Amino acid sequence: MVVMPALDGVEHRFVDLGDGVTIHVADAGPADAPAAMLVHGFPQNWWEWHELIVPLAADGYRVLCPDLRGAGWSSAPRCSYRKNDMADDLAVVLDRLGIATVKLAAHDWGGPVAFIMMLRHPQKVTGFFGMNTAAPYLKRDFTMLRNIWRFWYQIPIMLPVIGPRVIGDPKARFYRLLASWVGGGFLVPDDDVRFYIECMRQPGHAVAGSRWYRTFQTRELAGWLRGEYDDIRVGVPVRWLSGTEDPVLTPDLLDGYADRISDFEVELVDGVGHWIVEQRPELVLDRLRAFLRAET
Repeated sequence: MVVMPALDGVEHRFVDLGDGVTIHVADAGPADAPAAMLVHGFPQNWWEWHELIVPLAADGYRVLCPDLRGAGWSSAPRCSYRKNDMADDLAVVLDRLGIATVKLAAHDWGGPVAFIMMLRHPQKVTGFFGMNTAAPYLKRDFTMLRNIWRFWYQIPIMLPVIGPRVIGDPKARFYRLLASWVGGGFLVPDDDVRFYIECMRQPGHAVAGSRWYRTFQTRELAGWLRGEYDDIRVGVPVRWLSGTEDPVLTPDLLDGYADRISDFEVELVDGVGHWIVEQRPELVLDRLRAFLRAET
């Protein structure tokens, strides 16, 4: 088992949801304070937010950073890793912790999971802040076809047998290649690469990571293309912060979001790639503070 990294003021909770699912949550700040849930991407875990947790807790927020099922210190059950199920995990965690409402912030795969949680459990969410991520909305036009090549990297990751080996490669060769390409000139620190890959090499986690992608490509993508969530209007404030050097989650993919969200704003950050939390933590912290302070 990978040793849990230490961070001042953080308590680690393991929430049993049943059916072999246990979700680890890094929990900081006053127990009765307004809650903010920060949801990580792939192949990361709660540690993605370590530069933000302490200052946000000091601001007077209860900061919850869960590990999604199959990541970090959460369990990796034998399941399909449907994003609806992963979204419901977050809702049940809130119930188990006695938290009625929360503001969500998310990066990468954490984005669609958290966004779906908001759509399925709207009474629990008072705002959403996305960072280089996507909602479960897909444009059914030439834009989608023009951009489909950008998702080439998902093919080796999603393949049975090959995918887990690619993810769990101790030398992290594919991850380093992919991280460099999406980083827009920013390289993920080597210590972080080794740490995240070590975590993904825990029993069942590389298989789980592969299934995150395989289930999306073989089951969920068709539903999103059919507009599974298109008729649900979002009534809470939604903010997006996106680095323009991300070659996968390009700004034009956000076109049309405002048609389904009553209060939607996007800030594009030049010179920043996919790893915006690591590359510009001070910017993310500033914008996240403004988002959390805003009245809903």
